[in-house]
Amino acid sequence: MRDEWQDLRLAARRLRHAPGFALVAILSLTMAIAANLVVFGVMNAAILRPLNVPNADRLMMIEHRERGYANQSYPDYQDFRLRNSTFSDIAAYRINDVGLSTQGLAHKSWIYEVSGNYFDMLGVQPELGRVFHANDEHGPNSAPYVVLSDAFWRARFAADPHVIGQKVELNKHPFTIAGVAPAAFHGTEIFLWPDFWVPIVNEQEIEGYDFLSKRYNHGIYAIGLFRPGVTVEQATQNLNAIGAQLAKQYPQADDGLAARLVKPGLLGDVLGDATREFLAGILMLPLLVLAAACVNLASIFAARAADRGRELAVRIAIGSSRWRVLRQVLAEAALLSAAGGAIGAWAAWWLLSVLSQWQPIAAYPIHVTVAAGARVYGLAVLLAAASGILPAILTARQIWKTDAMQVMKGTAQPVIRRLTLRDVLLGLQVTLCALLVTCGLVGLRGMQRQLHAPMGFEPEGATLVETEMNMAGYSDDSSLPVQKRMIEEAGQIPGVTAVGTMNNLPLSGGGSSTPVYREGTTDFRGSNSVMTPHYYSISPGLLHAAETELVAGRDFTWHDDAKAPKVAIVNETLAHALFGNAPAVGKYFAMPGPSTYQVVGEVEDGKYDSLTEDPQGALYFPLAQNTDNSTILVVRSARTPAEMAAALETMMGGIDPSLPVTIERWTNAMALALFPARVATVAMGVLGLLAGMLAATGIFGMAGYTVARRLREMGIRMALGAQKKQVLAAALGRTALLLGIGSVAGLGLGILGSRVLASVVYEATAYDPVVMILAIAAMVTIGTLAALGPARRAMLANPAVLLREE
Repeated sequence: MRDEWQDLRLAARRLRHAPGFALVAILSLTMAIAANLVVFGVMNAAILRPLNVPNADRLMMIEHRERGYANQSYPDYQDFRLRNSTFSDIAAYRINDVGLSTQGLAHKSWIYEVSGNYFDMLGVQPELGRVFHANDEHGPNSAPYVVLSDAFWRARFAADPHVIGQKVELNKHPFTIAGVAPAAFHGTEIFLWPDFWVPIVNEQEIEGYDFLSKRYNHGIYAIGLFRPGVTVEQATQNLNAIGAQLAKQYPQADDGLAARLVKPGLLGDVLGDATREFLAGILMLPLLVLAAACVNLASIFAARAADRGRELAVRIAIGSSRWRVLRQVLAEAALLSAAGGAIGAWAAWWLLSVLSQWQPIAAYPIHVTVAAGARVYGLAVLLAAASGILPAILTARQIWKTDAMQVMKGTAQPVIRRLTLRDVLLGLQVTLCALLVTCGLVGLRGMQRQLHAPMGFEPEGATLVETEMNMAGYSDDSSLPVQKRMIEEAGQIPGVTAVGTMNNLPLSGGGSSTPVYREGTTDFRGSNSVMTPHYYSISPGLLHAAETELVAGRDFTWHDDAKAPKVAIVNETLAHALFGNAPAVGKYFAMPGPSTYQVVGEVEDGKYDSLTEDPQGALYFPLAQNTDNSTILVVRSARTPAEMAAALETMMGGIDPSLPVTIERWTNAMALALFPARVATVAMGVLGLLAGMLAATGIFGMAGYTVARRLREMGIRMALGAQKKQVLAAALGRTALLLGIGSVAGLGLGILGSRVLASVVYEATAYDPVVMILAIAAMVTIGTLAALGPARRAMLANPAVLLREE
């Protein structure tokens, strides 16, 4: 150990005498390691870490065979639970918002509606009071209990232990607080945390709609706990056998019912697939930054070993072994990797702590908990060791090939024209930088396109008033007069040009869909449907307020009420699916019931789930025929948002002060739809910046090293009459060539990489002329700035001084 300690002390002294080299190396490692640890920390929280409950590895979510179709009907869930032989138990849950009333005012809260066996199946014990159980349920509206989350209990009830047994009102219905959940339990979704839990049998009181007996209504999630020793294949076969039985019993409701099991925590495949694709795509970028840092360090170590050639030759000549010399280089690398790893781990810990306090979208209960754990710190050790020591090993070849006699005699080294290790490393580093810069520009252009993408509505200039009428005790039918009054009074506000209501907002993460059939259909099995479009309940004037183009037919009127024939408006995609190229207006289609609807209008296509989706069908029903207490008032006006918000708040207070109201600009309400692309854009932009800094460092080191090695040659050239621009071309020509080749290669890889980013970046493409021009300009700028110092040194070289020094 004495020899190793001496190596480390000597390495520390050498690094202290070369602060520039040490600083560049440590910063390179710090940036690369911190970027990787942050992305890995998010991946660990979203994908690798199980839910914080006992036996989490045995929990599975039950989905349909169709990817992204995670919802079950409550009767199907009950049949799965009672008939299966592979699960210890299966529980149901649903995420919803309700109005919790205190002092006559309802405040919006997010809840899990869960089956009575939910807590018992998960093995969750209360922190205070008790949880509810399956034996608390005795039919619809029979279990008026609430279990508070620890955070909600502390924030809303000041952690009062006497809260147990108190009465609260949910949507104007009385409920009793039964207990408080433990602080570490946040439900069965990793990022969606509820304020409290209520039994799902109270659905009719909570939402004013009873889906518990409707087999065709798919609106819950089912999560099951495997029996010990059961495999995914066995459980899937068992559930599919049950599904086949249900399809025979209920052919219209359960046509082709087939189950698929996925890991819970991300709404099944609804968020799971997108999250995994997003993180997989983003994870490649910090790994590329780490590779660029390793290449940068390898270049620095190679140049440093070459500069220390005379010193190394003397050491070898007086008896030092080449292994001992290499050990000293490795000791420097070990100190640098330890420093870079420690600082990088600290930076990642700080960034992850900040990220854990971040609530990205205020309107939703999204919490990103990504505290650095043992896995993250273990990865820091591995990355630091690999990224610091492996580049140093590349210098072993230089040390082993050093000819001590030639170096000590000062024999002039010929100008080497062949490709060297340093050339390869610089070319690779420039390629990685160009790739990351291109990806960052693709993200920025995608975000710019998103803000001007055709969405089937125009959010700019519109203000939203969002409320849930049932939170103030209104039913669907009793909501209609109040909704009409809201529209009338909003239309009388000075400056308002259009106003209307809808029950769901496109691109908000919610919404409903329903199968449609051709006219005359009598067999309403799912296989006979034409399409399952999104559907909305809208008032007259909504299309004008949303600036949705009516391409044919008419808008709804208030005469399209319950006494009038059933009518609908379809979008272009649904019209083509139903009627081909024939005009849709005046035609009919069918829905289960059976019911027949006449198409009275056709509107342009839009975006409903995400901005990157393929064209989807959409169906609009008149509000007076399809009443809904979920109300979003869309008000278009040229007045400022602040003025409109104040006027609308006054208006809503005069209509019903007990209604919980959220007033915001429509552009702000699109935060959920834009969130993945914004995160991707920021991540790619930051990583592209880091790569640019690393490339600039590498180009500066390579150019500086080349100029330093060839100063005598340049002195001779200038003494023989060479022009300064010729000397500059000879000194930096190879560096410029490598910059050009690496930039072209990186741009080509960026074109391939943009395909990976297409799932999260709108119209991601590197073929965009703006992206290409900016990428080339960025690389030229990086190369010019990095080579500026060495170029100046070459241009100012004095041949007389150089030759005299030699």
